[in-house]
Amino acid sequence: MLTTRDLTVAYPTGGPVLHAVTLTLPGPGVHALIGPNGAGKTTLLHTIAGHLTPTTGTLHLHGHDVTGWRPETAVRAGVALAPQGRRLWPSLTVAEHFAATQPGGGRPDQWPIDDLLDMFPTLTGRLGHRAHQLSGGEQQMLTIARALRTAPQLLLADEPTEGLAPIVADQITTVLRELPARGVTVLVALPHVTAAAQVADTIHVLAAGHLLGAAPTGAAASAALRRHLTLTHPGDDPAEPDL
Repeated sequence: MLTTRDLTVAYPTGGPVLHAVTLTLPGPGVHALIGPNGAGKTTLLHTIAGHLTPTTGTLHLHGHDVTGWRPETAVRAGVALAPQGRRLWPSLTVAEHFAATQPGGGRPDQWPIDDLLDMFPTLTGRLGHRAHQLSGGEQQMLTIARALRTAPQLLLADEPTEGLAPIVADQITTVLRELPARGVTVLVALPHVTAAAQVADTIHVLAAGHLLGAAPTGAAASAALRRHLTLTHPGDDPAEPDL
């Protein structure tokens, strides 16, 4: 579905954040991108979503070169971002968020509002509440629901369980796990393998802007990734990421 080849990305005020990242995501499925803060996870997601332009390398979606595309083009092509920090419209109600977000590219209404409320029933009683009046967990539910409202084929979720109560984090994890059954591929950025193993089919490790390896989830895979990190960065703090 999605392939990056030798993708290097830098911000105007500094050096490269991603270094020759080559990543292939078959779909549908759930793929986790793990690594410590500053590893480049958010940069990679925002590059795929069209918010950043690579310095070198290419990005292909369904075999088509989409390198350097704009965010609105990405949305029309079926790529949705649920960003870290949520970035909701504070003064709009939950219902107004849904009304302002429509399927992109003329795609059918794959995610009617009733379906989204079935996935996040807590929002049913919050339709008239403004985003700034919601709890952190409710805001995260709305962030994912708003992204799904665009009928994506690829959902990019940046730290979707960060800072949430375990019961809410579990609910969001369950929703992400169910999305491939509806034809959605998920790339989710998470801080460590423990969280990734609960949601993903495949784990990709990113550290200091370099993609270190990938493996299916499971105890054997976790051990292999741990060995890979130890060999590649023997001086790293073993607690970050938690492998």
